[in-house]
Order: sequence, then structure tokens, then C-alpha cells
Amino acid sequence: MLGLVGICIFVTFNWMKVYTKHGKSYEVDKFIGMQLPDALESAKKHEFNLVILDSTYIFNKEPGLILEQNPAPGSRVKENRTIYISVTKTIPDEVVLPDLVGNYDATNYARKLQRKGLKSQIGQEIFDQNLAPNTILYISYKGKKYTDDDITKGIKVPEGEMIDLIVTKRTSDVVDIPDLKCMQYSEAKFLLSSYNLALGSVVNDATVKDEKQAFVWKQTPSFYNGKMIKKGALVDLYLTQFRPDNCN
Repeated sequence: MLGLVGICIFVTFNWMKVYTKHGKSYEVDKFIGMQLPDALESAKKHEFNLVILDSTYIFNKEPGLILEQNPAPGSRVKENRTIYISVTKTIPDEVVLPDLVGNYDATNYARKLQRKGLKSQIGQEIFDQNLAPNTILYISYKGKKYTDDDITKGIKVPEGEMIDLIVTKRTSDVVDIPDLKCMQYSEAKFLLSSYNLALGSVVNDATVKDEKQAFVWKQTPSFYNGKMIKKGALVDLYLTQFRPDNCN
């Protein structure tokens, strides 16, 4: 009777050991970075089951690329274990642009776009002395302009796309061109500097003996009301020794 019981215990123990493969585990391969067909082929050797848990669109990444896995590479698991993976997908989801109303600050709006899987950049800066710097005037997507009214109605764009933000700035790249005619040379140089303009050529006529005391009788570019010039531009001065007759 005891022998029969011992035989039963021995047979049962060995059967369970074979059935469960007690104490035998396998190291999980690194599937991250592999294409899905290659990973499925690699998983066959230990009969691992690969199950896609999530898929994400990533610009410039080919579809089917494994991004994450669980259990992690190097983990010890039993045969037939399920490995959960996330992969890249072919077609991006469409997301709705966040409302601009109340989110006109470009930095804050860029964060909202990022949370939706969109990229952003400053497409253009426009001088505006009334609005705070970095205020969004409108956005542009693939060359099309969208105002806050348009966005409130719901604008959908594919995930991963680039959105251009058109924002304000307080400093301008251009200045009014000053009227230098009839000024002494030293005064004209000082005024050019204060306007962030550069002195170009200085052309003296035959009367000039003391350049510092000479007067400007002509300038290039010439002055007229409302004329703008780019900061740092050169202004040529033409000097004569005596104050021109047509000066006030």
C-alpha cells in the first residue's frame, strides 16, 4: 500500500514538473526597435505571444516599429508568456486645435499643442506696440490662416503636424529715417546712432576746411515724413562748410 502511494506521488510530481516546467524560465528578448514581423519571428523560439497594446503615430518613423514592451528586455518569464508591445502606426489620428480664446500667449499655447501631439514654431513676428510681446495674432497651417473665430468652430489636423504661430513683438526692425539736413556733422552722427543707423560715406564739397563744423546739405536715403529704413542701414552725408541758405 505504501509502495503504491509512493509511486502515485512520484508520478504526479514528475507530471506536474513537466506540465508547468517548474523552475524553468527564459530571458525576454529586446523587441524594442524591431519591426513587428521580425519580432514575431524572434518570439517563436520560446512561444512568446506578442500582443499590441497601443499604437502611436510618429513623424518620419515607419509603421510597425516597436516602441515599448512589457515585460522589459532581460526579464525572466515562463514559456508561452504574453509580451505586450506598443508600435508605430501608418495613419495619424486627427486632433482638434485648442481654443485661442484665453490662450493667446504663444508659450502656453505651444504646451497645449504639444499635449495633443502637435508641434509648433514661431512662423512670423509682427510689430505691435499695444499688445504684449509673444501674443498670438493668428495661426497658420500649411499656408492657411486661422483666427480665433475659425478655431472656436473646430479645426482638425493630423497628429504630429507643425503649426505656425504668428505673434506680436515690441521691437521693430525698421525706424523712421531722420531729417539730417542743416545739422552740423557731429549732431547728425549722434542722431544716426540714436536711431540705430550707421554712418555711410561722408562727401565733402570744396568749401569744407573743418569737417566737425560743417553742415549737412544732402543725405542718402533722403528724408520725407513716414519713410522707414531698416535698422543698421547706411546713411550717406554730404557736407558743406557753411549753413545752407534754405535752412530754417
